[in-house]
Amino acid sequence: MALLEVRNLRTTFLTEDGLVTAVNGLSYAIDAGSTLGIVGESGSGKSVNALSIMRLIQRPGKIESGEIRLNGENLLTKSENEMRHIRGNEIAMIFQDPMTSLNPVLTVGEQISEAIQLHLGYNRHDAMTKTIDMLRLVRISVPERRVKDYPHQFSGGMRQRVMIAMALSCEPKVLIADEPTTALDVTIQAQILELMNEMQSRTGAAIILITHDLGVVAEVCENVLVMYGGNMVEYGTAEQIFDRPKMPYTQGLLTSLPRLDATQPERLVPIKGQPPNLLRLPPGCAFAPRCAFRMPICDEPVPLYDFKDGHVARCYLYDERAAGQRPIEVETAPRVSLSEVAATPQELAEKR
Repeated sequence: MALLEVRNLRTTFLTEDGLVTAVNGLSYAIDAGSTLGIVGESGSGKSVNALSIMRLIQRPGKIESGEIRLNGENLLTKSENEMRHIRGNEIAMIFQDPMTSLNPVLTVGEQISEAIQLHLGYNRHDAMTKTIDMLRLVRISVPERRVKDYPHQFSGGMRQRVMIAMALSCEPKVLIADEPTTALDVTIQAQILELMNEMQSRTGAAIILITHDLGVVAEVCENVLVMYGGNMVEYGTAEQIFDRPKMPYTQGLLTSLPRLDATQPERLVPIKGQPPNLLRLPPGCAFAPRCAFRMPICDEPVPLYDFKDGHVARCYLYDERAAGQRPIEVETAPRVSLSEVAATPQELAEKR
């Protein structure tokens, strides 16, 4: 049994213009000790999926249906008091912007030790001792002094380390990292990713990494989930996704990347069009209006097609019924090798 399972999750937001379906029937699972990368354009539902797992969707948002199972227990049936115990203790999240996630009027030591006292039952002195140990673990120098500092006294990279220390202070089973390296320079990115890897090796936590950076995903993730229009359009191992992508959207994401092996400057190939309007999702494939492979059958609801070894994609290109409608041979679609993308931030920096 997987450590965390998301089944047919549907999360919506009621707005003045209508009902926005931010997550639309999403299903996936992750095992202990593994890292799952979730990628997709802005607005594809990545962060809403994470907040749904944490049960932090605020009005006018609502988790309408589905299941979120942690060790077999459905979190959607838990009371708010039960979720307060689960958050931070069993599932922790590193938010996208540490400056807005940390309380500006409390020292970082107070904020981390408060979580330790709440979830582990430590007294104030022992909680602060563990806080200092956690800051030392995430390589913040002179932690005995820095626990007394406020968030604004830390750099962006140091604040992200504080968030990691807070998230891992109670050794959660699942760590959700929402764009943990955004707006950080490549050297700090490398340190943050290395730190998360070390923490995972030590605790055996499952990590869900939400990011736009496919290079980071190729480097650190065993499995990759590609989201579009609030749902999964492709899932597989990093090697399957980068070397043998099936969904045209995945292919488009990969061909929009700069190549590390390019001998001369190359023009990037963007995906044409705009992400779908979540107020009015198309009845069939949400990517169809932007897809060069579009066929009449794409206006029908699209199932997942299994390519063996856990690799699945939501595309009619691989349906026998589409054989007579296929406008372009699938094998002519561009491919990007995993080796061309998987590079550490240091290697990327050297290329610049």
